[in-house]
Amino acid sequence: MIVADLNDKIVDLALSDKAFSDFEDGLQYYIAIENEAKIIITRNLKDFKASALPVMTAQSFFEYIEIFMLYKLHQRPSFKFITSAS
Repeated sequence: MIVADLNDKIVDLALSDKAFSDFEDGLQYYIAIENEAKIIITRNLKDFKASALPVMTAQSFFEYIEIFMLYKLHQRPSFKFITSAS
């Protein structure tokens, strides 16, 4: 977990982007972009329609992680055991 920096560049980007009608949403978006986040997790999906990043709710994110972990758990190893007869 990181604490992301809020600087003048991010504030300027948020103020100048008309795709985000809510200033705080713009700040969250540009903080995510500037810190190379892979996803935005929010309850407010409708205000992030212009996002270049995937956006999901916390519940959807945890469901995604659960499915991913189950998939990984059930994957078979891709190697073969080789035994030699003595």
